[in-house]
Amino acid sequence: MSSFSHCRRALGLLLLLPAVAVGQPGRSQPDPAPTAAAAAGTIPWTVPNGRAFSASGLPPALQFTLESLGASTGVPDGIGYSWYPDLPVRGQSARIGLTNYQAGLTAPVYTSDTEGLFINTAVRRLDVRNNAFLPVRRAPFPEELWDPQVGGAYVAQIGGGWSWGVYANVGSASDKPFHSLAEMTVAGLAFLRVPQGERDGWLFYVVSTTSGQIGHNIPIPGVAYEFQTDRLSGVVGFPFVNLTYRPIREIQCEFNYAALTDVLAQVSYFPLDNARFFVGFEWTNQSWFRAERRIRDDQLFWYEKRAIGGLGWRPTSQVDLRLTGGYAFDRYFVENNGFTLSGRNRVDLSPGPFVAAQIELKY
Repeated sequence: MSSFSHCRRALGLLLLLPAVAVGQPGRSQPDPAPTAAAAAGTIPWTVPNGRAFSASGLPPALQFTLESLGASTGVPDGIGYSWYPDLPVRGQSARIGLTNYQAGLTAPVYTSDTEGLFINTAVRRLDVRNNAFLPVRRAPFPEELWDPQVGGAYVAQIGGGWSWGVYANVGSASDKPFHSLAEMTVAGLAFLRVPQGERDGWLFYVVSTTSGQIGHNIPIPGVAYEFQTDRLSGVVGFPFVNLTYRPIREIQCEFNYAALTDVLAQVSYFPLDNARFFVGFEWTNQSWFRAERRIRDDQLFWYEKRAIGGLGWRPTSQVDLRLTGGYAFDRYFVENNGFTLSGRNRVDLSPGPFVAAQIELKY
């Protein structure tokens, strides 16, 4: 996931919550009610003056921004699985198949009417069934890629409906996690939310992350505007946008973008309040630090585009079940410093089908 795509998730801990990564069974999905929290896929807790916060501790818009800029785990609470068949590698007499496992959990440490302290943990493991190699120096391609993370958030409300908070996480995204400090990842965000009327607000933030496509270890300031009407809600910021449009009860349209390559366009049909069918398009990425890399700043990136379709069902207000299938294309691994989508150390996979499942917990 791009560094901007992770901070979008964090200001989406503040506003809206999509979750994307290689093989990830799908982003956090919306509730039937057309609200900003619903678009975030969260069920908020609320302090007396009415300001809602997500279970992860940030106003739902900040979670969205964290994910956009790289300061979030990128994994929904719950467990997920996805599978890709073994397919040929272009330019090599080799095949690669992928299986992704992921799990995440957020828990409150302390909450009151005006503040909250939360912890969260997540892990992703990508199994790579392969006999391929990286073209430069012909290094064997890793058989496993891990991304364990742990983090926390503190949020508080101050006078006039203003709120502020901080978020941080640490992890080790690598084929050999915790091999050395060079494989460690660190991300953080500080924010201030200024209400604009009863439903809207301005978000001012600073984010920094050691991984992703942009901004390695460089604090990036930003501003975003959160808005909500009866049919349209979203967050528009730099450099990301999240929009959810509900023209009628049965139809919901979503569009999410974060620089450089995090895109979701999806249409959902709700025959029932707790059931939906959806179709859409995703462009996602994820990165790791290969332990045996020669250049310290290089990351191993995965890029993928997917045409998706599936169904979701909420048997209770706390559980969301989701099954997804589709066709993945323009898929490749490349090792570089993140400022380009290409490079010599590149492994291209043939297009093909995939299936995924997610059990998401909502609070």
